[in-house]
Amino acid sequence: MNKNLRGSRRAGRVAVSAAATLLVAVGATLATASPAAAVGTSACTTHRYDWKAETNTASVNFRSGPGTSYASKGLLAKGTKHLFRCFSSSKPAGYSWSYIKVTSGPHSGVWGWIRSDFTTPV
Repeated sequence: MNKNLRGSRRAGRVAVSAAATLLVAVGATLATASPAAAVGTSACTTHRYDWKAETNTASVNFRSGPGTSYASKGLLAKGTKHLFRCFSSSKPAGYSWSYIKVTSGPHSGVWGWIRSDFTTPV
């Protein structure tokens, strides 16, 4: 891996941690909305990445889109491995969402969304 790519990935990991810390510090609240259809990378508001990560809390809702208005595909246990692809900000609720591909557990191989502060690069 070349030096620039390593630096870019490291910067991305730092951005994920900083965003998660900010969201927790601000204490943003969730807004409710009507159910919406599944969304993929078209909802991303950042550059796309592919790095390994895992869930950092128990019972994380794995959703069909970036927000609580999207259907849950199920729950991810703490430590569930996944590949992080990109971010999407949910303006009304103030949370950032991560588009991921689960690589371990019962949802392995499935793409979906989790709140960004519930994922940690590994």
